[in-house]
Amino acid sequence: MRLDKKNEEMLARRKGLTGRTIIQTIWLAISFVAAYFFINYLIDQDYISYGQIYNGFGLPRSVPEWAILVGLMLVIVFIMQFILIFGFMISAPEGRRKLGDPTMKSRNKDPFDDHY
Repeated sequence: MRLDKKNEEMLARRKGLTGRTIIQTIWLAISFVAAYFFINYLIDQDYISYGQIYNGFGLPRSVPEWAILVGLMLVIVFIMQFILIFGFMISAPEGRRKLGDPTMKSRNKDPFDDHY
């Protein structure tokens, strides 16, 4: 009986994670597509070039251009994911809650408490 209550508590705690995971997966796909077009735009407009990247990072010429493109895309996707996580921290109640405030009520229900 106590194990069932503990299991129900764990399921209730994970209930809100599905929507967040779906949003983050969609954002990840959008980020990869946006990064691809943004990097290609920068290269087409001559803001950056593969020669600058080879010389600037000291990469050997044996590294293919598609590998550099994928590396730059990963950097941009990492930045966009950081922005999404930072947005969740600001907008979610868990992110706005001040830590360390003493209170008589716990946010997590005690599974062994039989009063409820």
